[in-house]
Amino acid sequence: MFQHMIDDHLSPERSSKYHDDIIVSMLHVIHKQEKDDSLKLTIDHMKGVLTNIFLGGIDTGAVTMIWTMTELARNMEVMKKVQGEIRDRLGNSKERVTEEDIGKVPYLYLVIMETFRLHPALPLLLPRETMTHIKVQGYDIPPKRRILVNAWAIARDPKLWTNPEEFNPERFIDNPVGYRGQSFEFLPFGSGRRMCPGITMGMATVELGLLNLLYFFDWKLPDGMTERDIDIEEAGTLTVVKKVPLKLVPVLSSLVTPNSSFRN
Repeated sequence: MFQHMIDDHLSPERSSKYHDDIIVSMLHVIHKQEKDDSLKLTIDHMKGVLTNIFLGGIDTGAVTMIWTMTELARNMEVMKKVQGEIRDRLGNSKERVTEEDIGKVPYLYLVIMETFRLHPALPLLLPRETMTHIKVQGYDIPPKRRILVNAWAIARDPKLWTNPEEFNPERFIDNPVGYRGQSFEFLPFGSGRRMCPGITMGMATVELGLLNLLYFFDWKLPDGMTERDIDIEEAGTLTVVKKVPLKLVPVLSSLVTPNSSFRN
């Protein structure tokens, strides 16, 4: 699969409309090392990097989808609102939901952003190390000191967010805060040169996965369980997951009528 992706980027028929990505960047390095023997990047190295991005995106994407469904199950009015938008915008007869449909459902984006805020998959960003003596907010930090940024705590800081413990997707309406590391009060993928390299794939995975779950199925709690019974305790270190597995009952929506082959 990765070799096919690399070959596609090397093809002279590749359209110029595509933006440069990490594969293009690594191919540029390989081309440059023809004149600089100190660089030793190979195609196998490229495949290794792409594997890390792919696996990392799957793991954190799954964690984010679980937390999103958890918050929606705890806030059924939000669940109804996002499903209503999805089915209104996409119609009721789609056999398949694709990446092209993502841009049609802006409220789903707000829901995901709010999930990122409350439940960043990586609460502590990748460690940084000081190269020289620095001073941050009155603190003297010597060189060669490791620094960890607590993105989880920043996103729940009442000085930065109104009612930070509340799940409220509407807080991102007309809000310039984005997820690509330019807004330091919100860093679900990190920031700078060491931000998550799989940010684009990870976001698309979460959006498309949730779009399918919310379009084709209605969701209810198991018998005898209420919204207040849903546990949101966290577990883990590098990646923070839901400690108690989420249990929901999927019901094929009567409002969506794909052909019989889907139902079978």
